[in-house]
Amino acid sequence: MSVKNDKNIPYYLIAAGLFILLKFAFRVADNNDLIFLLKPIDTLVGLLTGSHSVYSLENGFFHENLNIIIDKSCSGFNFWVLSFLLFTYLTVRYFNKTLNKILTIPASLIGAYLLTIFVNTSRIFASIVIQRQTQNIFLNQQHIIHEVIGIITNLSFLVLAYIVIEKFLRNRKQNEKFT
Repeated sequence: MSVKNDKNIPYYLIAAGLFILLKFAFRVADNNDLIFLLKPIDTLVGLLTGSHSVYSLENGFFHENLNIIIDKSCSGFNFWVLSFLLFTYLTVRYFNKTLNKILTIPASLIGAYLLTIFVNTSRIFASIVIQRQTQNIFLNQQHIIHEVIGIITNLSFLVLAYIVIEKFLRNRKQNEKFT
């Protein structure tokens, strides 16, 4: 391990500690605790589908005409914290100043949050469209289709985010050398 990587370990440990803390908090969270994820996702799903929802603590956001519920289980929380770890890992490596490294942690939380809203809205919308198209073909398999859509969407966006951010930061670093 190089000296540069040794200097990054405290930042990685802070991010990992925050990740663990957030995962424990998620276990006891309810829909109200996750409203910061659920509300914007519900709003965007409503805009995309023309559907209106009714919120309740017990059930989350219920869209009667779509017959779906957007609740804790589809909040995108796990995607958010995984994206946060990914963003932190990628960005800390490309900064030399301590302040910049420190700022990557809240910036990664915010960037991961924005990506999560976009990805989760896309996942839910894709699920609605695909499940409508397949409901007569796969009568009792809609839960499997829902899960597969989630896996493919989340994994694809995580990989894509990694590639785009890595390329952007590498190009940024190379351009700094020449200026």
